[in-house]
Amino acid sequence: MPVRDEENSHGTRCAGEVAMEANNSYCGVGIAFNAGIGGIRLLVGPVTDAMEATALTFNTHFIDIYVCSWGPRDDGTEMDGPHRLTEQALRLGTQKGRGGKGSIFVWAAGNGGMQQDHCGADGYVNSIYSIAIGAVTQTGKPAYFGEPCPGVMAVTLTGVSVGGSLPLVTVTSVGDGCVTQFPGTSSAAPIAAGILALVLEVNPELTWRDVQHLIARTAKIPDPEEQGWSINSAGYHVHHRYGFGLLDAALMVQQAAHFSAAAPQRKCTQQVTLHPPRILSPGGRVTVNILSEACHGRTNEINTLEHVQVRMSVSAVCRGDLSVRLESPGGTVSVLLDTRPFDDSIAGLKNWTMMTVHCWGEQPRGLWTLQVTDHVGTVLSCQRPTKEGAAGAVLSATLILFGTYHPHEPTQDRPLRHIVSMGLHHPIPDNAVYQRDPPLDLIQWVYQMERDRKVRSADITIPPRPKKPKIPENGKVLDNQTLMSSRPVQLDQTSVERRTSPRSTVKDDVDVEIKSFSIPDSPGHHRKKDASVRRRYTRWKKCEPLEAMGQQAGN
Repeated sequence: MPVRDEENSHGTRCAGEVAMEANNSYCGVGIAFNAGIGGIRLLVGPVTDAMEATALTFNTHFIDIYVCSWGPRDDGTEMDGPHRLTEQALRLGTQKGRGGKGSIFVWAAGNGGMQQDHCGADGYVNSIYSIAIGAVTQTGKPAYFGEPCPGVMAVTLTGVSVGGSLPLVTVTSVGDGCVTQFPGTSSAAPIAAGILALVLEVNPELTWRDVQHLIARTAKIPDPEEQGWSINSAGYHVHHRYGFGLLDAALMVQQAAHFSAAAPQRKCTQQVTLHPPRILSPGGRVTVNILSEACHGRTNEINTLEHVQVRMSVSAVCRGDLSVRLESPGGTVSVLLDTRPFDDSIAGLKNWTMMTVHCWGEQPRGLWTLQVTDHVGTVLSCQRPTKEGAAGAVLSATLILFGTYHPHEPTQDRPLRHIVSMGLHHPIPDNAVYQRDPPLDLIQWVYQMERDRKVRSADITIPPRPKKPKIPENGKVLDNQTLMSSRPVQLDQTSVERRTSPRSTVKDDVDVEIKSFSIPDSPGHHRKKDASVRRRYTRWKKCEPLEAMGQQAGN
């Protein structure tokens, strides 16, 4: 049975942010207080691939949103992600979940900022099926514990105040009382899940890719003065710490009500032949040029990008000294993997998949430039010899494009003349022209527009939707570790399930024992579950003195 102590309160706090009951005068209220909430207790001791896969496919036709505030250790040394069964589970969830519209997987992007970790080393963040969420303070600055990478899709507030007297969240804990400190991306991800629950409440027909498109089109710039903002050649503003920006619940609900479904997803893969392997000299760089036609003339041709992945194998005498950089034909640069000063592994990269959302909306045909650089001396513990012959070698590289095809899609203007913001395309003022790096005044203009044009309840119109028959609630499991937020059973567009418990947001006395996860290879044959044992960790930062946190955040 779950133990009622501080260590086991993580899931309860996450659940409170999503769905604390309204109007009961207890602690606070959840973002999506009409949503049902449940959980599977997963992170108690060693976790196998089969256990993760089973958790992520549990009751997929009833559960809409899976909130995953956990992942590999954020210590700046580990490089891990979903293994074979879990990868299949994520793909299965997006294909079969929610009646074929796809399960929504919200993932905490990681808390390794103090260890200079990079979420390009986190395979869950690098999955196209997950929505990786980072954290910002109430000032709009990146949280000191956050990790950058181009797989981060958006940010929300974290449950800790920096330099302020008021708490940013108030949630319940396993004991009697309210908690006003819940830092970490563990806190940010449930906030995003609560917003997405509101989005699905207003438009339950959105697919998993529609939700990601909605985020890309509506996320806002929280701080225009934070260095690193870029505008890609399709007009989306992106940042390695913020993704597309800060989620705006009212704007997302407004846009979701009238959202047009995305065209079917296509995939185009281009493998690069490297014979012999490209030797990486100490302190040197290997550049791989990939001229892509984006499967032109074939049934999987793409002319508008969504996710871009690169799968690589690289040998290295010191993995933490490596960085991997990708430049798109449109000139957008993604740092797929940055240096990590504590990673002295000699394992290199073995078929490691990295992902970027920074090329969203761009056309993919043209020259892609992939660079692997050895930053010798970054990892002091590697103790590399001064006269080493080679730092490693690039063994293989594969470019994987995901996107759509629109027959009459015009070639993107160069230079750019439109910005994607608040769900619309906005002409750049005064017909201004810029080539690659957006000047600060353009970022500032977008920021001011997004700040000033606020959506209020009167601005949200909900179109009528057909009534649905009530679905029996079978197999609803409640617990307090890995959380799953589900849209309530609906009689019509507004009817919702009401919970009767006056105090708790989630029952703490139900434990789900995961037995096995078997995926068929072919009719009549099943694989045995993978028994590999890994450790998974919550992405909850223990509370630290506010003074120290303010210093780390630079406030």
